[in-house]
Amino acid sequence: MTDEVREEEQAILPKKKMTKLEKQAEHIARIKKTLVACIAGILVGCLSWYLQITVKNDIGLLAFMLMLAGVVLQRHIFVLMHIDTGKMGAKDWLYQGFMTFAFWIMTWTILLSTTVPVAGFSANVSNGTAPLNVVFADASTNTPAAWNWSFGDGTYSEVKSPEKTYASAGNFTVNLTVQNTYGTNTLSKTGYISVLPAVPS
Repeated sequence: MTDEVREEEQAILPKKKMTKLEKQAEHIARIKKTLVACIAGILVGCLSWYLQITVKNDIGLLAFMLMLAGVVLQRHIFVLMHIDTGKMGAKDWLYQGFMTFAFWIMTWTILLSTTVPVAGFSANVSNGTAPLNVVFADASTNTPAAWNWSFGDGTYSEVKSPEKTYASAGNFTVNLTVQNTYGTNTLSKTGYISVLPAVPS
């Protein structure tokens, strides 16, 4: 009997049926893989939230790269858990990636939407001669719903990013208090705006 005939006969034979223990082992392995994907997504979501409130900037691309790293690291986690990754095809890895992505975005969104805001701001200029026109830009994180500015000269504003003209000379401390459903936060910058007397014409 030639090798070609043997290969044809083997192809015709039905696949070996899995025993009950083998089915249970495969089922447990799938549960472990799913848990790893979910936990990885939650951890990366928490890390993305932490970076968002500490860096106080848009870290969308960085957070997405962290999520992808969480998917890639799962292969090494499976090795440590003695899970055979050789049988995992493209569909399996797509599933792992989807579960990680889903828990990442849910965790990050929930944390951001249930967190006290963190006040932050900048100005287009911080010094000059009177009258000095300053445009303040709100840089607060965690979705504030209200803003309360104190410009240090007895004037105030509730606009998100207000424009202010300092008519007299002095060093002015600027305060910003932001608020949402979960609380308030204040940032104070002492002597942030420095205005010199107007130059005589």
